[in-house]
Amino acid sequence: AGFCFGVNNAVNQVYKLLDEGNKVCTLGPIIHNPQVVDELTARGVCIVEDPADTPADHVLVIRSHGVPGSVYDTIREKNIPHCDATCPFVAKIHRIAATHSAAGATVLIAGDPTHPEVLGIRGHCQGAEYCFHDEAELEKLLLSHPEWDTAPCIMVAQTTFNKTIWKKCENYLKKVCTNALVF
Repeated sequence: AGFCFGVNNAVNQVYKLLDEGNKVCTLGPIIHNPQVVDELTARGVCIVEDPADTPADHVLVIRSHGVPGSVYDTIREKNIPHCDATCPFVAKIHRIAATHSAAGATVLIAGDPTHPEVLGIRGHCQGAEYCFHDEAELEKLLLSHPEWDTAPCIMVAQTTFNKTIWKKCENYLKKVCTNALVF
């Protein structure tokens, strides 16, 4: 079926780095596609789970899912050459979450709490953040925090989140939280 824009961009950045003669490693698999990962491995691309494990002569590629802010801190502290291939749509969600959480808003994230993209979003929040899968989980979450009906909160989603479920969650949130912003 092909790749989404962000994944295609990340994979192309890895190929470009390789074609320029760079040694490359990716922070986690660049894509959830074993054939592409195998092809890149055959071209010498290695996968690391921690930026600190990047070999000294390699460029580290941050995959399209993005990473928490703390990972960028590690990359800067250790002066690791890197290429940030975070999908621009994901990076926008990071900026929204960071900005609003720094201003005191609670961040509600629609998505899979174990998915790398959601972990990245959570890692850009400076205050309270919660993740939910569907309208029922959102309802349970909101009922357990009645103060959110007037306190600032925002809702964002993993980019691959189901649009129908998102719309139901958005409608429910707007009924319950008068100050909620939805992005």
